[in-house]
Amino acid sequence: MKKLRIIQVFAIILIAGDLVGMWAVTDVYTEVQDRIVKILCLSCIKLEPKTTQEFTFVTANGAVHPPFMLENLTHGLVFLHYSEDVCHACDVMLPVINEFFGVSFEKIDSYSATISFMNSTVTIIYINIDHREKYLNDAFDVYDKDDIGGLPMFTVITLGYDRGIIRPYYTSLYGTLNLDTDAERMALFHSVFVDAIDLYTENVDGYSYP
Repeated sequence: MKKLRIIQVFAIILIAGDLVGMWAVTDVYTEVQDRIVKILCLSCIKLEPKTTQEFTFVTANGAVHPPFMLENLTHGLVFLHYSEDVCHACDVMLPVINEFFGVSFEKIDSYSATISFMNSTVTIIYINIDHREKYLNDAFDVYDKDDIGGLPMFTVITLGYDRGIIRPYYTSLYGTLNLDTDAERMALFHSVFVDAIDLYTENVDGYSYP
């Protein structure tokens, strides 16, 4: 009996070793590993980052602001919404964004719109990193101000006065905003946009592009 149990344990170890080996050398493993390492779904790993809604002039990676953003900033505020196909927090936040702005788009769609909002103009650009052009995906690294590296990420870009120069001034928020209800999340967005619109109104006359 004892001999049979030893044989069974040994067989289980061999099978488990083979399965691990197969997983480690397959493209599926590499693809999954790359996705997890490169872009973490904040909700899936039960992480809610402790971040602030403070605006900054400094881009996250020291790069210049993308031309598509600078051009849109001449019309009004810019709101960048980063998402991906498999991301529970992205699913939670998409209806919040749609309701907050009074728009309607799906997670898998490419979407952009310039709307009238709170007596101002906002250009909304939804970026699904699994489907959009590389230049839009690259902007993620520019605005990941807290070096979170996770999704969803929401960036509000306005204008600010920096030592005599009017420049893009932005903040980024992450995940489900570390809040429990949609009402709280929309209230936070509202607070951020009140500040952003005031800043834009104060500084837009001094901004030009190119």
